[in-house]
Amino acid sequence: MGTPRVPGGLTYDRPVSRRLLVVAVALALLLAAAAPAAPAGAATRAPAGFFGVMVNGVLDAPDLNLGQESARMRADGVESERFEIAWDLVEPQRGSYDFAATDRKVAAAAGAGIDVLALVVRAPAWAARAPGNPFSPPRDNADYAAFLRTLIGRYGPHGSFWAQNPSVPEHPVREWQIWNEPNLPDYFAQQPFAKPYARLLAAAYTAVKVSDAGARVVMAGLANFSWRDLGTLYGAGIPLRFDVAAVHPFSGRPSNSVKITRLNRQVLDAHGDRRKPIWLTELTWSSAKGKKQPLTQDWETTEAGQAQRLQSAYRDYMAARKSLRLDRIFWYTWATVDRGSPNSFDYSGLRTRRADGTLADKPALAAFRAAARRYGAR
Repeated sequence: MGTPRVPGGLTYDRPVSRRLLVVAVALALLLAAAAPAAPAGAATRAPAGFFGVMVNGVLDAPDLNLGQESARMRADGVESERFEIAWDLVEPQRGSYDFAATDRKVAAAAGAGIDVLALVVRAPAWAARAPGNPFSPPRDNADYAAFLRTLIGRYGPHGSFWAQNPSVPEHPVREWQIWNEPNLPDYFAQQPFAKPYARLLAAAYTAVKVSDAGARVVMAGLANFSWRDLGTLYGAGIPLRFDVAAVHPFSGRPSNSVKITRLNRQVLDAHGDRRKPIWLTELTWSSAKGKKQPLTQDWETTEAGQAQRLQSAYRDYMAARKSLRLDRIFWYTWATVDRGSPNSFDYSGLRTRRADGTLADKPALAAFRAAARRYGAR
């Protein structure tokens, strides 16, 4: 999510080294040997909430009318959204909270009737194992658990936010994602990640269920060799406690993205979690081709190519949805600036913010809207 990585072995935001090329070749061979996707027509309608987007970047600008933009999302088929709640920004000092940014997003989503997946990530210096690095896990997982309980007390069923804002339709947050891509050192400073993340997940699961028994705990999305790292996580010797597994299956081709997800499904099934669904909490292709250099192998494309890959991806995922037990896809992201950035993900939006501050559709939004209308549950 916005940092250099090798999604599906095919994307990297810095010049590609020989070692990374070897990784890409190895992954391509592995994917070629993976089980084929389910036949077309395996599923015709998606479950409620299936069509999601990430809400971040340009939508964080305080001058943007997020309520109006959220209504536009809903009209275009968005049923769920994922956004980051940065613990270090909300609770910079123990017991001292600034909910303004989160209140704004929760209110906008609720007003549009959009479900929220809250991504709770980062650690304030007072709680971090490595103070000064916001992507350090906490020294004491009980502190992270306490923060989750505070968030549920505010945004969960009958939370204080709803009482304080009676004009906002009550649409509580019932889904909580525990960290982001902990298998990558950039996002989880303590490596190897498996044991410390499994302990964090267990503490978070207990905190969420005690505060809201009906809420769902979503495991962190894993990127790159996600299936391998998921197997490592299972092998850490600490029971994994979660309701939903998450994958970030970035790859140059939509068909390979599906294969990455299937490899994760196989690991879940092999460890007794056959019934637990998968969510793709990040899926995207960048439209940076012609707008930045150097390009990142074949993951970056044109705006027309981005729309085509989105269309193919939703078609392929819908065909395989039942066998994958795939219940949601969150496109990364709703809107980007699409200029002047070396980061591929800054060209991945369905809409773009012009220099004058207004938002305009990219071709990918028409493809998203068509998929939501064809397959959506509501």
